[in-house]
Amino acid sequence: MGDYIQVEGHSNLLRDEGSTAIVNSDRNSYELHKKRRESFVNQKNEINTLKNEVSDMKQMLHTIIEKLNG
Repeated sequence: MGDYIQVEGHSNLLRDEGSTAIVNSDRNSYELHKKRRESFVNQKNEINTLKNEVSDMKQMLHTIIEKLNG
């Protein structure tokens, strides 16, 4: 990585002089983003688990109904 220069008008943004990439130096925002992302992934996994469980229960109910009508 190269040297960084402050982006004018933005206290938390730096520009890498080598690649000209903009880098956010606000560590707290980065940590908050990681926590929110982790929470989102956990919620998504929980929803998928619940969907699978409901699907399994529907299949079991279908099997029970077939046996009762059989």
